[in-house]
Amino acid sequence: MLSEQRYKIIMDLLEQEPIVKNNALCKLMSTTRETVRRDLMTLEEKGLLKRIRGGAMKIAKGSAPSAYESFHERKQSQVVYKEHIAKEAVKLIQDGQVVALDSGTTALLLARELKGRFRSLTVVTNSLAITNELAGAAGIELIVTGGVYKEDEEAFLSDFASLIFSKIHVDIFFLTTCGISVEAGVTYQRMDEIPVQTKMMKAADCTIAIVDSSKLGVNSLVRMCGIESIAALVTDVGISAEQRRRFEKAGVHVVVAPERSE
Repeated sequence: MLSEQRYKIIMDLLEQEPIVKNNALCKLMSTTRETVRRDLMTLEEKGLLKRIRGGAMKIAKGSAPSAYESFHERKQSQVVYKEHIAKEAVKLIQDGQVVALDSGTTALLLARELKGRFRSLTVVTNSLAITNELAGAAGIELIVTGGVYKEDEEAFLSDFASLIFSKIHVDIFFLTTCGISVEAGVTYQRMDEIPVQTKMMKAADCTIAIVDSSKLGVNSLVRMCGIESIAALVTDVGISAEQRRRFEKAGVHVVVAPERSE
């Protein structure tokens, strides 16, 4: 069955029901979960539906995705896949290291995975949400950048928040983003997010992008850096074989977090 035929089936079902499930689509179209996941991701990128845990829901007519989503709004999106990514990313950290976490929602989930795992780990962050998550956690030394607090991001942004990074060394910077592609590199929704992440990257030996598959191939408004600045990408099983091939051809090591039982 051609992809366009599958798209039509999915959209026709969403005209009848508010939610469609992955398992039902697999049976109906006699195809794999990976194919269904790619189809839903493509339709979501076109603004035709919204992916949810185990399936997709229709978008109300007349609505359009906003140019900017707050931290609170992003926390509700792709939660299961972000959790899978966080569980895989934590395996890349060793005791005694210094890691930088930015203000993304996947970084917050990674922070939760750090608790109780390490005897000695230093975490540097500009995120108030992560600060609250890790405050008092055993085995974790917490360094907070300070700066100008932005309530909609639950984080400290601006140049003030980046000053500390000229004084410290970071082993791994875990970068989150709104979009990442081989062509445009790492992109964001707005400019005030970039100064802190740029300084985190310069202070780090290695930058690892932790990005759910809905952001792959997406180009947002503001470009931070080229793909050559990213050593590795940790994502979910929604990545297509072609996307993986292109990232790896560009020199980015791709780690795919396995799907866990719901």
